[in-house]
Amino acid sequence: MTDHTTFSSFRYEVKSYVAHIVLDRAEKRNCLTRDFWYELPQAVKRAERNPDVRCILLRAEGSIFSSGIDLGVLDGLKTMGDGLEFSRKADHLRRTVLSLQDSVSSLENTRLPVIAAIQGLCIGGSLDLVCAADIRIAETGASFTPMEMDLGFVPDMGTVQRLTATLPYGVVPDWLLDCRTLSGEEAKPIGFVSRTCANAAELETMAIDLAERIGQRSPVATMGAKEIMKFTRDHGISASLRYNAAWQAGVFPGDDIDKCIAARQNKALPTHEGMADDLALFGMEDSGSR
Repeated sequence: MTDHTTFSSFRYEVKSYVAHIVLDRAEKRNCLTRDFWYELPQAVKRAERNPDVRCILLRAEGSIFSSGIDLGVLDGLKTMGDGLEFSRKADHLRRTVLSLQDSVSSLENTRLPVIAAIQGLCIGGSLDLVCAADIRIAETGASFTPMEMDLGFVPDMGTVQRLTATLPYGVVPDWLLDCRTLSGEEAKPIGFVSRTCANAAELETMAIDLAERIGQRSPVATMGAKEIMKFTRDHGISASLRYNAAWQAGVFPGDDIDKCIAARQNKALPTHEGMADDLALFGMEDSGSR
């Protein structure tokens, strides 16, 4: 199923089981506009609803990944709620920040594996964005810079929480409090990125190849593995082993196992049925269209 749904703040396309979300406003340094934060979770939900999508690849065109949140969005936040009573203005701002957090968290919360491929600058809000990906790969010359402290406020869209949860604690304050720029080469030894390459062209090839390899695997296995990994991070090994056993009891054995074994015997790639279309889901999973 091909899908070329149009969004105003990025390009969205589906190829070879991969949904590509491509920041394509290089002339604007791929800054993240108000529309971006509204459209990102829509694109993620669009990918989830497509049975032919098994992985999301977030990447950018041009020499940099992103210069971060559009300063116009920040200016709007400063005046948001003017004219409201103080406590009501504070509540309005709080809910606005929560909505931005939810947009970023859509990458983490989706059952689909998410890869972020980063070249050049990755600043401020775009660092929040890639922190929510499952896999980060970068060119060695990429640079990761948290800007919020230099602008006088606390990062509030997930960088602090996700870095603290996944990296050695001593690394995180040194990076964030000093607003230090970390290169792609430095980011790999500490585990922030898992792979590096020499330049943007190699990065695109590496990222697409990786996403398509994941997309060729059983979606039951890859989506289940993401769920178990997140549960382990949040609840520890002992609880996760029990959760894993319950999960496995619900899906094992499935048709995908026989297909994988047969494909290995024939030295071929297995083909797997897509997951169910989410059209019938309601509540928070409801896309709002029928």
